[in-house]
Amino acid sequence: MSAVAAPAGRRPSALAGVTRRREPLLVVVTIVVFVITSVLQPAFGSGGNISFLLADAMPLAIVAVGQTIVMLVRGIDVSVAPIFGIAAVSTGFLAQDYQSSVLLMLPLALGIGIGLGIVNGLFVAYARIPPIITTLGTFTVYGGIQELICNTRTVVTVPSSYVTLGNRNLFGDIPYMLVPGLIVTAVMALVLWRTKWGRSLYAVGNNADAAFRAGIRVNAVLVSAYAVCGMLAGLGGLAFLVHIDSAGYTTGTEININLTSIAAALIGGTTLLGGKGGVIGGFLAALFLEVVTEAVIVAGIPPVWEYAAVGVLLLAAILIDAFQNRGRSLRGALTERIAGGRGLPAERGAQ
Repeated sequence: MSAVAAPAGRRPSALAGVTRRREPLLVVVTIVVFVITSVLQPAFGSGGNISFLLADAMPLAIVAVGQTIVMLVRGIDVSVAPIFGIAAVSTGFLAQDYQSSVLLMLPLALGIGIGLGIVNGLFVAYARIPPIITTLGTFTVYGGIQELICNTRTVVTVPSSYVTLGNRNLFGDIPYMLVPGLIVTAVMALVLWRTKWGRSLYAVGNNADAAFRAGIRVNAVLVSAYAVCGMLAGLGGLAFLVHIDSAGYTTGTEININLTSIAAALIGGTTLLGGKGGVIGGFLAALFLEVVTEAVIVAGIPPVWEYAAVGVLLLAAILIDAFQNRGRSLRGALTERIAGGRGLPAERGAQ
């Protein structure tokens, strides 16, 4: 007997079966897009281009993992772009002016992200300001901080060690840049699967009221989720600096890391309703988006249409999410997110 029975009079559709597990579907679709593009343009399938695609996708993949964590608790973070940018320019200027190593800059990038992420979490958890409103506000504030740090300057010269890590291969066509992306994804996947904190994220996202009554410190979970998201945005900024070898006051916003990280999380199977999804899907979706956007360029379509392609994929992911969760109120979840209501007991403020 099936563990979960289908509603009376309704048989599971073929689309529901195909989209239930997003990770295998993403792998297949990414390979299909890659193969078709390689047939039309053989250079696309070269070892050098594969290495570039993998390396270029890693900053987004790292940020998408953090965005997934926040979305699991029914949140969203649209301030990841300036956090990403602040980490990139802060570490970049130190590397440029003082020849600071990547390892020395790593704690700084993580610390910047954690600090700014905690600010987001405190506003969401304790001031009870809706996540979208909070992070739109901090997006503007953090963007101003990024511009102040730059003060008309741009990072244009970094130590050769950065270039080596960001643009060379570990072996074969496997770039060094793939390593931090895989480590972050694997560690966060294990944390979600094996730790009490990971289970608490899903519990809060599914039903914060029930999680509170079960003894979970909901506010602490919310703040920690935004802290992790900020931390990974900071790490993504450092990864971007290492890969691109430059940074400025538009770093993060110019590549629209806000939209693409949210798109990657959704395409990877994390639902807008919270409590469902995983970081492996977000990582694979980042690779998928990289392949699609590069395929658009190879097809001769103007680069301005890259964002349109990402937008179409984002809308498709939202529609699939709504289809899969039609038993739960997607409209209600969106209304809560905009209005700020989370259905939590008044005692939550005492945590």
